[in-house]
Amino acid sequence: MTIVTEENVVNKPRVTGILQEAGLLDFSMVRQDIMERAQTFGTAAHRAAQLDDLHTLDINSVDRSIMGYLESWRKFCKDYGLTFTPEEIEHSLVSKKYGFRGTPDRWHTEKGLLVDIKTSTVMSAATKLQTAAYQILIEENMGIKIKKRLGVQLTENRYIIAPPYNDKSDKPAFLSFLYGYNWKKKEGYIK
Repeated sequence: MTIVTEENVVNKPRVTGILQEAGLLDFSMVRQDIMERAQTFGTAAHRAAQLDDLHTLDINSVDRSIMGYLESWRKFCKDYGLTFTPEEIEHSLVSKKYGFRGTPDRWHTEKGLLVDIKTSTVMSAATKLQTAAYQILIEENMGIKIKKRLGVQLTENRYIIAPPYNDKSDKPAFLSFLYGYNWKKKEGYIK
């Protein structure tokens, strides 16, 4: 597994940065203070789910605003019969083959399942490409064949699963944006 270190990430773009540069993730219309609150909330919800999956969460440390989202995650895992090993949770990976990096939320080795967790109010279509990129990273680094990619939107009182991400053009589409990103960087359009 190629885990992200200072040495091997120099000039390697992140999945979300590639999608942002392509214009697929554009939050420019959102006020900065609102964006920062949303990012902080999303990070906290992800961290609570991560610690819960690792069985190290002190439930008393979870803010009330996060509890519903955590319960929604727990319900999703229960409904789908999922438990995750520490090796399947939030590891930053690098593709040596394609030269990018990212951090998949969860993958289930036995089921060949990739899960991307969202706390946003809307599930962006760009999540299809994000999970395709994560599939590349997992298959290259972990030697696992991903058979199914899911986007799971957590809300205060339920989870919503996006329509299946099974379009075979998702990976080539992501790679085309990666190539575009690299061309822009080489030509000085990206610093």
